[in-house]
Amino acid sequence: MAPNDTGVMTTSTLWTTVKDELRERREARAALNTLRADLAHYRTPHEIDDLLASVDAQDTPEAEMIRGILMENLRAYHQRRTVSA
Repeated sequence: MAPNDTGVMTTSTLWTTVKDELRERREARAALNTLRADLAHYRTPHEIDDLLASVDAQDTPEAEMIRGILMENLRAYHQRRTVSA
């Protein structure tokens, strides 16, 4: 947040900062939802394990998100199997 010359943030600056932060959050949520949709095609343990192996060596925030989503997919797979059994 950028204060004016007196060290006080103006209402206009505050409003612009809030709008920018909200836009960035919306964009991040949209990107995460797109990633979840893309990874939803990986449903079986074999498919998920194959993709997990390919991101295993990656140590980035994106790779961590992919691993988390794939683990959610794996949990959902096992829940479906438990319910149908």
